[in-house]
Amino acid sequence: MPNSDSNITSDSKKTFLQTNMSLAIGAAVIAVSSGLLGYSVGHRQGLTVVGYDADAEQLVEVVQKQKTELAAMHKSLNTAVQERDVAVSNSNDLYLAVNKARDEQEQSENLGVLYREVLRQRGGIALAVQHLAIKPLPDNAFEYQLDLMQVNPGKRNASGTVEMRLIQGTEVMTVPMDDKNFNFENNERLTGRWTMPKGFTPNFIEVRLNGPATPVVRRFSWSKGQPVENQSAFLSEIPQAEANAN
Repeated sequence: MPNSDSNITSDSKKTFLQTNMSLAIGAAVIAVSSGLLGYSVGHRQGLTVVGYDADAEQLVEVVQKQKTELAAMHKSLNTAVQERDVAVSNSNDLYLAVNKARDEQEQSENLGVLYREVLRQRGGIALAVQHLAIKPLPDNAFEYQLDLMQVNPGKRNASGTVEMRLIQGTEVMTVPMDDKNFNFENNERLTGRWTMPKGFTPNFIEVRLNGPATPVVRRFSWSKGQPVENQSAFLSEIPQAEANAN
């Protein structure tokens, strides 16, 4: 009887193991599969997070670079707008100044015409030296600017020649003139340059106008100013300097 019971028990265990073996194997397979699946998913998620961080950092750099470029462009735009506004303001001021100067010149010319007509009615003004300017230049050179005028009652032109002489004691030097002829109705300006001989310092400069009528002679005392360092290419742009008249 004991053997019989033992056999029954052994047989029951074998039957239980055989019956549940497939379930155990399935459970093990599921457990391993779950572990592998979890590792795979976690690994992939980890790679995805690392890739996202790298992309985000690169995106931040690109955005920062664009901000810097936009700031530089904005600054350049503001500078350009300010320069434009200044240029427009200067242009408007220059336009107003030119118009004002033109109006003043026109008024002056009109007054000149009016005065000449009054003078003509009063007998006019004979040919005369209105103004003489001498400007010292570098290398012992000098420039002259001679203004002549007349107001003839019959509106006839004044014509003739000019002679300028430098006087130092008993020595006399004639100034070489590019154009010594004049022919005008109301006024005319003669300009030119010459080189002074070394050691020659005049006491006077004399202007003689030779025409159909009696010659006109006017003498000015010589006074020398400072040389002009930046001489102009055009005589008309050099400032005037009046000499003292005797």
